[in-house]
Amino acid sequence: MKSAWLTTELETYERHVELDSVGQAAAIREAIRHAVQSYGASSFLYLGCAGGNGLESIGDARVVGLDLNENFLVTARERWGHLPNAEFVACNLDSVLPDKGPFGLAFGALVFEYVHDLSSLIRQLAGCIDGRLVALLLATRENAPAVSESPYREALQPVGREFRYLSADDFVTTARESGFVLDKQEEIALPAGKHFVAITLKRRL
Repeated sequence: MKSAWLTTELETYERHVELDSVGQAAAIREAIRHAVQSYGASSFLYLGCAGGNGLESIGDARVVGLDLNENFLVTARERWGHLPNAEFVACNLDSVLPDKGPFGLAFGALVFEYVHDLSSLIRQLAGCIDGRLVALLLATRENAPAVSESPYREALQPVGREFRYLSADDFVTTARESGFVLDKQEEIALPAGKHFVAITLKRRL
């Protein structure tokens, strides 16, 4: 699969999202902390895990982190190898998910916007989640660029060109058709005219 993410440096991406003027990394950490605290799942699927931002909240849960870029996963293993039951697997989310379920909680942020066959991915997730899926979709009210202004913007323009904003309503509709029900939807404010739409879906049993 050709993707600009395969040639993107993790350090560049992380420094960008950690900027106070971007705010995305901190929001993701807090969303993971809140989800783990709220639902207490013993198994956690992290879609587009990159270097594992937010895994400090996981405790002793079983963790499977998926990412397209194997170099990102090398760093994730170095950082989080001390977790009692963590595994990081290279995976193209437009392909077949590894058979690692079931999971009580799955999470993805800044990842669904890059998936071409979203309905296929959500159907697969419905087959391996027996609890909740938390999705953070990036949104804007002010036609902000895909990559916010920062010293790292130029280096991240290639992945920015692959990004597409998703309709939260369409995402929820697709999830419902695949076996989920909407549990909660809220906005998480971000700088630079952006926000996350945080969608919590519950697997319909």
